[in-house]
Amino acid sequence: MTTGNTLNILRQYSVPAILAIGQTIVIISGGIDLSVAATAALSGSLMGVAFAHWGWPEPLALLLGLAAGFAVGAFNGYVITKWRVPDFVATLGMFAAARGMALLVTDGLPVPDYSQAVEGRTIPGLVSTLGTESLFGIPLIALVAAVCAIFAWFVFTRTRQGRSAYAIGGNREAARVSGIRVERVKMRVYILSGMLAAVAGFMLVGRQASANALMGEGMELQSIAAVVVGGANLFGGEGGIAGTIIGVLIIGVLENGLEILGVEEFWQRVVNGLIIVAVVALDQWRRRAIVAREASAMRTERP
Repeated sequence: MTTGNTLNILRQYSVPAILAIGQTIVIISGGIDLSVAATAALSGSLMGVAFAHWGWPEPLALLLGLAAGFAVGAFNGYVITKWRVPDFVATLGMFAAARGMALLVTDGLPVPDYSQAVEGRTIPGLVSTLGTESLFGIPLIALVAAVCAIFAWFVFTRTRQGRSAYAIGGNREAARVSGIRVERVKMRVYILSGMLAAVAGFMLVGRQASANALMGEGMELQSIAAVVVGGANLFGGEGGIAGTIIGVLIIGVLENGLEILGVEEFWQRVVNGLIIVAVVALDQWRRRAIVAREASAMRTERP
């Protein structure tokens, strides 16, 4: 693999990596977030419209986008913890709602739409720089993904919040009995996922030099695939940020190879889906084999 090819993979898969980091946090706690890509589109679209069409200062436009990610995550967490709606159903509903809101905000058009934009405005300069420029040959967008990964790693290995998320994913009721405030932890997990999705949305806008309501389509599947390929248990309690990053790189190399071979993008999505099924099936087979061995050993030890 050439240096140019490697840098291209870093640029292309930094956004999926950021989404996968948020997805890892949720899956470890025993949930799943199908709304990450739609949240990225909503946050990026709101930021773009606020800056280019409404004339907001760049910092306020960025804060609006982050607030959108926070709000989506908080709503997901509230519906799941207070209304007891299953994670899959709640985030699937938000997947559709966030896409719809992004379409409403942008009128279904790319942003900036020069018929509505304030003269001279396109996308925020910081977003453009992070999405397209490099530092010592390394794409800045990859450095943003690295910062997100380090932050998430710190949260999950050095804080009570992270340890609690692992405990909840491993055994929710045991975690509750041990004094962990399950609802509060789950709420924070989804908020963090939403805000990471907002950052991913900004990076998408920076890479494309525009925002649109449909950007990031299919990346929710990529994020789940990366998490399970990275060794996380889809049912919670196991996994890590380092494994997820490795999973993203494996998928990136695989998809890049398919592109070089001229395989259409639609088939790449098929491959992603098959990867998820295969990895989860192998994991379940491994677990059943371990249980069977332990049961056999116990029977052998009996007098």
